Amino acid sequence: MNFLLPTSCIGCKKFQANSICDKCLNILKCNQVHRCQQCAIPCLNKQNICLSCQCNPPAFDSTLCLDSYGGLLTESLHDYKYHGKIALARCFANTWQAVFNHEPSLQTNIEWMIPVPLSIKKLHHRGFNQAWELCKIMSMRLNIDSDPFVLGRNHMDGDQAHASREQRLTRLINTFRVNPKRLDRIANQNILIIDDVMTTGATLDVMAKVLKDFGAQSVHNWVILRTPL
Repeated sequence: MNFLLPTSCIGCKKFQANSICDKCLNILKCNQVHRCQQCAIPCLNKQNICLSCQCNPPAFDSTLCLDSYGGLLTESLHDYKYHGKIALARCFANTWQAVFNHEPSLQTNIEWMIPVPLSIKKLHHRGFNQAWELCKIMSMRLNIDSDPFVLGRNHMDGDQAHASREQRLTRLINTFRVNPKRLDRIANQNILIIDDVMTTGATLDVMAKVLKDFGAQSVHNWVILRTPL
């Protein structure tokens, strides 16, 4: 079957049996060194926590990413997010497990895994929530409970992707709302947020603040790509 229906590496696009080839996998593993443990931005001076997080600590406690935006996985991420190639979610999950299988496991401390929510308008336009598709797969594989309805999101007009951090934070005020039927999944819980791209971190920061305002013990992020600032 692999011969008749070959797959291709989500990094270099060469045809082969696995989601990612050994060469691209090694590149991703090498790119994990010298990242800020809190926001996952590359740190040139080998700091565990970057200067930005030291000066203005975000509400979330840690971040892991597979790669930087503009790197190996960017084209595949665009195909997944903007061209509806939902099957790539499983390829990203496979790659995630291959990159981080040697790391000390965070999952033992996590009670709930949640996706970054989309507004109803954005969900109807795109047809699927890219973060939830990733979350579902990772939840089943790691045996962590997941719930897409812990937080809801109000629609924002305009382009969030190209806004500055200050503009994002201003626009994100009152964007997220807590589901009153899910409060038991927030209070005193360690929560993992799944998303595809972390740009300035503003969205994840606001989500973490909301969750901690309602009693979350800790909030962590897993993202596919991190934009280098």
